[in-house]
Amino acid sequence: MKKLEPEMPEAFIEDFTARAAVLADVYRALSKPEIATQVLAGLVKRDPVAHGAFLDTLDPDRWPLGRLDLCIRIPDYIRREIASPPRDVDVWVLRSPLKPDEEWRVFLIGWRNRRRGNDTSSRSGPVFRGRNGLLPMGIRTIIPDGPYQDELKAAGLLEPAFERVRDVFEVDWPTGGYVTLCLPK
Repeated sequence: MKKLEPEMPEAFIEDFTARAAVLADVYRALSKPEIATQVLAGLVKRDPVAHGAFLDTLDPDRWPLGRLDLCIRIPDYIRREIASPPRDVDVWVLRSPLKPDEEWRVFLIGWRNRRRGNDTSSRSGPVFRGRNGLLPMGIRTIIPDGPYQDELKAAGLLEPAFERVRDVFEVDWPTGGYVTLCLPK
């Protein structure tokens, strides 16, 4: 095997591939409708017997950290799959870098809009350009739709971007809440 840069310890690779093999088994099992139905029902009902039966089909002792670790993590994997596929949302972000006089204009435009009662809230998040190429733009300031955004755009202080989002349905399965599914009977 060709030597990798940076150097990867063999034990690390073995651990990683062992986890991947178990996850492959998890997804293979969950691709069967009868098993998926049983697992989801067991999670919703918090039924340790159903959850344990599913784990037994996976040979959880193959999981590097053992049965308890795998048992606790399965709801997280399933929750991720319940989330919708990622989608791209068009956003406007502050241009970067801004010159000092442009930063001052952003401040004044924000001040005027706040006085008018307009939404000037902003948030930081990872954004991209190039829908097919996914070119990261880094963590940027995303400006909300409305008059504040319109005025910043007119001043040439914003640039278009897109944000990758997932819609997570209102099913809250915090990992810690499922420990009871994993305790020995």
